[in-house]
Amino acid sequence: MPFNSKLNEYWVTTKRQVVAVFFTVLSLLVVSLPVQAFEIGVTGLKGTENDTQGYSFFIADKFSRRSNLYWNLGVHRYDDVLVEWNKSELIFPLDSVELSLSYRHQLGSRNPAKRGFSMEYQLGVAAALTENKFTWTTLDKEKYFSEKGDGSVFLAISTHYKISSNISAIMGIKHFPDMFEFGSMSSVFLGVKVNLDFGPKYYGN
Repeated sequence: MPFNSKLNEYWVTTKRQVVAVFFTVLSLLVVSLPVQAFEIGVTGLKGTENDTQGYSFFIADKFSRRSNLYWNLGVHRYDDVLVEWNKSELIFPLDSVELSLSYRHQLGSRNPAKRGFSMEYQLGVAAALTENKFTWTTLDKEKYFSEKGDGSVFLAISTHYKISSNISAIMGIKHFPDMFEFGSMSSVFLGVKVNLDFGPKYYGN
């Protein structure tokens, strides 16, 4: 129906504008901040409900030296993203850039081994870099499941374990309530990160 079509177009446009504003504001904030404890890392992921798998590269840093708040920016690749449409199962690849805010805290314990663990709670948005569509030739119709610039919100929770002073392992789960037009998707991820501490160092006399 024309009304539903216009409503859908309005929703897609509004969602893109919200994502664009979020990316712009957080990007300007990140650029204006001094480097604290810069992190670079890589993760691999596996879908919890289908054969989706992929990987990501990311960078992260604190907002201030003593803050538990972090910003995260990553490029992600998802392979074999499954969607059911018109009684068919379709599979697509998907690339995205993801920007998020997170809160991280170290687990308190008297046990030295447990003190190496920390928890991170993440909220962010993903912007699609890949256009995925299905063309129904018999009806001359097209269905877009992602367009460049589409945005989606995600949540993630992860555990970090410090292997050494600069290297940590990461394990967690991420959930998209509505991943573009693919529907909800959850995945588990495992990776490693390296901490490059550019903060000021103080030495005794």
